[in-house]
Amino acid sequence: MKHPNVTIKILAEIAGVSFSTVAKALHDDPAINIETRRRIQKIAREYNYRPNILAKGLRNRRTKSIGVILNDLQSPFYSEIYKAIGDVLHKNGYTMFLADSKYDEAIEKQNISTMIGQGVEGLIVSSVSEDSENIELLLQESVKTVFIDNRPRRDDICCVYVDHEAAATLAVSHLIGAGHRNILLLNGPENLPSSQRYMMGYCETLKSNNIDFREEFVKFNAIDIAQTSRLLANILNGNDAVKPDDFTAIVTLSDVTAIGVYEAAMTYGFTIPGTYSVVGYDNIFATKYLNPALTTIHQPKEQTGRLASTMLLNCIEDPDAKMIQIILNPELKIRASVRSLL
Repeated sequence: MKHPNVTIKILAEIAGVSFSTVAKALHDDPAINIETRRRIQKIAREYNYRPNILAKGLRNRRTKSIGVILNDLQSPFYSEIYKAIGDVLHKNGYTMFLADSKYDEAIEKQNISTMIGQGVEGLIVSSVSEDSENIELLLQESVKTVFIDNRPRRDDICCVYVDHEAAATLAVSHLIGAGHRNILLLNGPENLPSSQRYMMGYCETLKSNNIDFREEFVKFNAIDIAQTSRLLANILNGNDAVKPDDFTAIVTLSDVTAIGVYEAAMTYGFTIPGTYSVVGYDNIFATKYLNPALTTIHQPKEQTGRLASTMLLNCIEDPDAKMIQIILNPELKIRASVRSLL
């Protein structure tokens, strides 16, 4: 249920109580009896009420703070991005608040509401979904926002986005060029926009090379080293529709997933690229030090962070700034993890 601009006054009218009663109930003040508190809190949830500091005469107050909400703060991919964001903000006298959505829209929404309540002047968000209601929430609240990593399906937003379909095309084309035709895709969670875009590039590249798409060759999985290793163990032990000899190459949505393939190789005794060739995605710092060094698709992470933060600061300083959407191109980094079958 969407009820924009719901205030405490409106909640008081709905509940049939005074303004002060609603305010105290929302703060769980024991001066209000428990039944009334629960009833008012239930109404507040139903009407999607959020305390909005910006609407309380503080809209023009300069807090010089920016909120950054990313999907996984432990990921080396995101750490390079938020470091670049932090560098730009620091040079411009801004403070950065970080939050982790854990690929969960509910957590993402809570982080957005919390940061708005803290009076941030803008947000940089790696959205969990391209169609999330959280995107609409940000637009309703008129919070200056720049989206990164994923591009929401609308034109009235600012974003810095790497073309995931093009990245998949680079990875799969490189493997096909080396003679591989049976290519396993270790994708991310199925709901993630990056997973969906990457799979589209994977499928289109197979089709353009007259290679049949095999649904069982696409594995949706958490971007996690241990879980990737377990997934490959199931295949190697014959507990999957895909058998060990069905494929010669693996393409992954993330270098972290690719490292999980290396972990499985050490644990279960296959070799890279002797048994399976591997191509990662992100080009995180550690990949060139793996043995063998990982062939991967470079995402311009530092550039993403710098562009997003600069764009956001421009929007804050100039309320009439135009919505800008920047699409960055990925780049193939050829190293030693792909074997030629030609």
